[in-house]
Amino acid sequence: MMVKKSCFFSKKEEATSDKTKDLILDSARKHFCDKGYEGASVRDICCEAGANVSAIKYHFGGKEGLYRECFKIFGESRLNSASKILTTASSLDELKLRMKLFAEDFINEGLENITTTKMICREIETVNPLIEDIFTDTFLKVYTTLVSVFEDAQTKKILRNDVEPTILASLFFHQLTTSLRVDHVGEKYFNKTLKDKEYRDQFITNTISIVFDGIKFQEQKV
Repeated sequence: MMVKKSCFFSKKEEATSDKTKDLILDSARKHFCDKGYEGASVRDICCEAGANVSAIKYHFGGKEGLYRECFKIFGESRLNSASKILTTASSLDELKLRMKLFAEDFINEGLENITTTKMICREIETVNPLIEDIFTDTFLKVYTTLVSVFEDAQTKKILRNDVEPTILASLFFHQLTTSLRVDHVGEKYFNKTLKDKEYRDQFITNTISIVFDGIKFQEQKV
């Protein structure tokens, strides 16, 4: 008779505390991404991580805390990075450079953390109350910072005044986010993927040019 392998490990078999926490988070992101919060099993998460089920309560306070931590870590990282990149610009060239750096950082980190990226997109659409405060304190602040940069650019006559900053920020965000979500489609049918650095650079350069060269401020001819 086949004996089912147990996913409960002794303390000696577990990794160090910090390592165990990281392994659980890595496993949780995959399971939450594939099955959602309700569908993901704490037992399966720990089994893949090689950790005792009790480790989730110890490190995260439970399944809900684990789920929130997946978003919190990524959200705080994104806000910290955006805060450094998204400062006001004094010219169109500087604005385009900052948007290029932001896009590079956004896509690189999105690819590196693709499971969390997919989770964020899903939870934003459903307005999940479990992470609403984290969304407001991190991801939304990245968006509002971007809006502020565009508003400032309008006052300096870098961008056209008839362009609504929130629409521009949404358009730019949507372009970057969607490119990550459907990258597998381009790779399968067109052999083009953001994982390829040459294509990724071309995608960002084209996006910046299409968006910002089209809405730059132009003096009215008399």
